[in-house]
Amino acid sequence: MSEAFDKLLQDRQTRGKQGDHTLRLAFIALAVVGVLIVAFLVFRGDPTTRPLDVNTATAEQLATLPSVGPEIAKKIINGRPYSKAEDLLKVPGIGEKTLEKMRPRLKLDAK
Repeated sequence: MSEAFDKLLQDRQTRGKQGDHTLRLAFIALAVVGVLIVAFLVFRGDPTTRPLDVNTATAEQLATLPSVGPEIAKKIINGRPYSKAEDLLKVPGIGEKTLEKMRPRLKLDAK
């Protein structure tokens, strides 16, 4: 009977070690997924700070530019194409100050 009892204890210990190993792997996998999610959120960038190509951006995207709302965004679209940032001064509602606020977010790939 002692032999059977020793075998039972040994089986339980083996299963316990396997369970610990599985839990450890699950925790590591969860930690890696968490780090990847955080990295994605940090490095994806805020859409309201990304540069925009004013020649291809949608009205909704243009409306994220500083001092630009839906109406000015439509006017920007109607005045396309633009070859340089200063061309935006021709758009009613955009003056020097507004252009300077917008300039860090502008990307111009004239089509």
